[in-house]
Amino acid sequence: MRDSLWYKMDGTVLTSKNNETVKYISSLSDKHAREEHSCFVLEGLRAVSEAVYAGQAEMLVFSQTFYTSHRNSSILRDSRAKKYVLSDSLFGSISGTKTPQGAAAVCRIKKHDLHCVLSEESRILLLEDLQDPGNMGTVIRTAAAAGFKGIICSDGCVDVYNPKVSRSTAGCIFREKIIQCRRDVINAADEIKHSGYKIYAAHPRGGTDLFKTHFDGKICIALGNEARGLSERMLRACDGLVTIHMEQGVESLNASVAAALMMYETVRQKNDLTGG
Repeated sequence: MRDSLWYKMDGTVLTSKNNETVKYISSLSDKHAREEHSCFVLEGLRAVSEAVYAGQAEMLVFSQTFYTSHRNSSILRDSRAKKYVLSDSLFGSISGTKTPQGAAAVCRIKKHDLHCVLSEESRILLLEDLQDPGNMGTVIRTAAAAGFKGIICSDGCVDVYNPKVSRSTAGCIFREKIIQCRRDVINAADEIKHSGYKIYAAHPRGGTDLFKTHFDGKICIALGNEARGLSERMLRACDGLVTIHMEQGVESLNASVAAALMMYETVRQKNDLTGG
């Protein structure tokens, strides 16, 4: 981004939507702008703290009220990111929430190479056309908690740097190696298999019961679209189908819940094996 867009924090409170920095921050609500600048906006004190801790915050933005009451907090004191204070009304106008906390960060989108991720990790997720921002955010947050460090998303997935997604991850987005595929995701599935992973597909019916499935070695869990599930092509690329038992009359589980159950079952089996 051009240096002319940065303003030093000199005690001035920004009040105008026409300020170049404010316009830049606002533009990042658009996917094309995020791709152009390789940056995204994250809101909330916890998420901003994670961004600072991860060294990914390039700009910190605060409402006047937040800055006044937190001027000695660690996220202001320890971060080398450029810092800006906006009037409360201006901060509210660019916030994606009805009751903003008053803290936001502009963060660099970190790029990851698929080959490196596959060689470094042993438990990953493969997401095909997952569309709901809340589901995506919850999946990312749960993956971080369960130790699934790599997430490969098809081009048809919701943008993981969408403000609704990034906010719902509560900062866990910085703990994950996320790849958004721009090619046919089946090619990525083939590369995953060739790297020694077994791909287990979440499937609503007809698969092996989750709690009777033996997970071992390098594990990839594949999760599909909320309404359609995984495509037939992806199902054929997987090594096995896994079904979570449900009572009669219940059609399906929420996608993020299904992902959580599968991830934590692999954790349980690993802990049983190692005595952890």
